[in-house]
Amino acid sequence: MAARFNRELEIQLGQPAWQLPPDLEQLPFWQAQQRDHLQERLGIPFWQLRAPKKREACLDLGCGVSFLTYPWNDWQAYFYGHELSGEIVRFIRSRAPQLNSKLFKSMQQGSAHHLENYESEQFDLAIATGFLYYYPIEYFDAVWAELMRVLRPAAPVIIEVVNPDSVWAEQWGLIELFKGTEPIFTPLTEWERRIAALGGKIQKQASGELFTTYWIQRRP
Repeated sequence: MAARFNRELEIQLGQPAWQLPPDLEQLPFWQAQQRDHLQERLGIPFWQLRAPKKREACLDLGCGVSFLTYPWNDWQAYFYGHELSGEIVRFIRSRAPQLNSKLFKSMQQGSAHHLENYESEQFDLAIATGFLYYYPIEYFDAVWAELMRVLRPAAPVIIEVVNPDSVWAEQWGLIELFKGTEPIFTPLTEWERRIAALGGKIQKQASGELFTTYWIQRRP
């Protein structure tokens, strides 16, 4: 999976874009991405549900290059990135302090369920977007357990999942498989049951044409 996201970074830095085989290029999903700005409609920015607040310590799991692309300066919140790709980690460590050394606190490499480098109750907000749908839903149990340790009791958790009932799900999945990351299509009802079983309460949710984002709070 890290290799896939390394490739995405290379594209952002100017390397050639993905070259899909003709049968995938002909898919309506791909055509709509190229011509109709579909990418902008697939999900909603997580901060439309719950934006980081000033001076909050925010843990961004699977963060990619989000410190460079999301409005952290506007939020004035402290960024702690956690990313599987070593190449992305090195890139952000080299660039982020120049952008805002006050808000950029750290960038760690690792899986989302390995948060041993962080203290208990260290964070005010956790963000987990862009990766949970590549894992079985059971993986979220391990991620949640670690988040409950590193988050303060009232801290929100923002997660993004894919909606298998979306008209775009199958075609998006084929393209993801070609890129080297096969998504797992878990019904939204299963996600909602899982969240409740783990002791979470959905405060708010919003959907784009493919992805659904949840704002979750730990039950008292």
